[in-house]
Amino acid sequence: MANLTPKYKVVGPFAPVEFSTPDDLTTAIETAVGTIGDASSTTSLIASDPITVLGNIYIIVAYV
Repeated sequence: MANLTPKYKVVGPFAPVEFSTPDDLTTAIETAVGTIGDASSTTSLIASDPITVLGNIYIIVAYV
């Protein structure tokens, strides 16, 4: 049976200026999420949720 215990990582912070164009934001997030080294595969992302702290955006990434 596969191990489906989720893991979590916080990526960021991303400044509001990084959200000015979708391409810049996409590149920044993909680069940050790409640093996850203990995922079971490259398609093991379960969820990603943005949160704002003092004007900066962090992404909570859940994966297996």
